[in-house]
Amino acid sequence: MIRTLALVLSVLALAGCDRIMERQVEKGIERDTALLESPDMTVVLCGTGSPLADPQRAGACTAVIAGGQLVMVDAGPGSWETLDLTKVPTSKLSAVLLTHFHSDHIGDLGEAMTQSWIAGRDKPLDVYGPVGTKQVVDGFVGAYAQDADYRTLHHDEQHMPRAAAPAVAHEIPLADAPDADAVVFDRNGLKVTMFRVKHDPVKPAVGYRFDYKGNVVVVSGDTAKSDSVVEHAKGADILIHEALDRDMMSRVAAIVSSHGNPRLGKMANDTLGYHTSPVEAAEVARDAGVKTLVLGHLVPGPRNFIMRRMFLAGVDGVFTGTVVLGEDGQRFTLPPKQG
Repeated sequence: MIRTLALVLSVLALAGCDRIMERQVEKGIERDTALLESPDMTVVLCGTGSPLADPQRAGACTAVIAGGQLVMVDAGPGSWETLDLTKVPTSKLSAVLLTHFHSDHIGDLGEAMTQSWIAGRDKPLDVYGPVGTKQVVDGFVGAYAQDADYRTLHHDEQHMPRAAAPAVAHEIPLADAPDADAVVFDRNGLKVTMFRVKHDPVKPAVGYRFDYKGNVVVVSGDTAKSDSVVEHAKGADILIHEALDRDMMSRVAAIVSSHGNPRLGKMANDTLGYHTSPVEAAEVARDAGVKTLVLGHLVPGPRNFIMRRMFLAGVDGVFTGTVVLGEDGQRFTLPPKQG
């Protein structure tokens, strides 16, 4: 009797484990495909961190879904996994837009390229950016070429077509002027415009403006306070702007130097001049008449209530609109204002 009961319990336990496992697999593969059919414009933060290691934040990345397209702006380290976990339809990744070529903005480009192919992308991935993009893209394609060969050999051409594996670079030339811009593409109602920003000595460095059904979303990229961002974010519904807290980073630099690493201390201090403070980002949002300011690429990433208060100190005295301290996985939805 005891043995029979134990056997029954074992069978029930196994059945329960099977159902749990089944549900976990289901959750892993389910995708929010309705996003592609929706008339809304959806923005997903897939990376709000910086080069500073942060267990809660991936490297810089913003995804925009509109007009049946999924577009990533930058692909910082860890950002692909963050995006994948938000359940967006990653097989439909249609473009990656690069703002510049710092490692914390391009580190996951190979994963975006390969994992979207594994998910079902059936043609080469378009990667847009300023002059220099081809060198970056060609490097990732070369680095992942053997991996792509193995996968096609293993799973066959029908399931993993080799021709769809790589990315193709599209360099967008910009005039040599601080406020220069150029249309990247305009399809299915989604218009994307690239514009110069100020991230000296990093040149070129750009931001992007998205126009769709009357809504405007702007991603600043890495930049010091820039009139170009103000100009291109005029009346934007959402401005996603980088932010560096100079007081906190100055303290970081001093502490690192006092602990025997003046080299890293100097490098931390060097970052102060080519980023935007939270208050300066608020000034940009105010001057542009932005409705919502989302602070991303947070340096350093606030990890608790006190750091968040410090990071936002003075912002509400400058900008009266909505301010959001960005978090990985956050989603914003903009219903259409026009047909």
